[in-house]
Amino acid sequence: MLLIAALAVGGVVANWRPIGGDRADIRERPYIAVGEVGESVSARSFEAQLVSVRGARLLGVSSKGYETGGVWILVRVRVTAFTEKTTVGYAALIDDRDREFLVSNRFTQLFADGARSFQPGIPVEGEIAFEVPRDVATSMRLRLAAPVIDQRMDGMAEIELPKVDTTTVDRWATQQEAVIMEKPKVVS
Repeated sequence: MLLIAALAVGGVVANWRPIGGDRADIRERPYIAVGEVGESVSARSFEAQLVSVRGARLLGVSSKGYETGGVWILVRVRVTAFTEKTTVGYAALIDDRDREFLVSNRFTQLFADGARSFQPGIPVEGEIAFEVPRDVATSMRLRLAAPVIDQRMDGMAEIELPKVDTTTVDRWATQQEAVIMEKPKVVS
């Protein structure tokens, strides 16, 4: 009788699934701290502050132009590491349908490639470039995190970009002059 009871309990334990079943994407999602323009938002190892946003059709980086069929969104961000050196390894824009647009890899991005280290207590400002379709550029959120590959169960900052109207997006998309991407710099 005890053997049958032990097997029954063992079967229940072996077949137990946590709430959400095997949905590891839900159980292990990042811890997202949400903020607005000008607010400092924590991403566990650093805080981020959205300084400004601009857009373009043609982007100038290191004396080379990059054109897009959509629109370039350039976000200027201030990052300050907390207690140890860190990086911004993950940067993405999220639209209203929760689609993710990762940082552009068409050129090296000094601020969000995971290679630049931010030293504790020293604020650095820089631009991050994203290439997005014109129809989503009016309403987006910026997400930043330290890990390059796996953001599960880590801190992530999310900052709402200022809403822009379709007229502004159309102006960006038809602008003939290249917008020059600014290099990162230490600020006070």
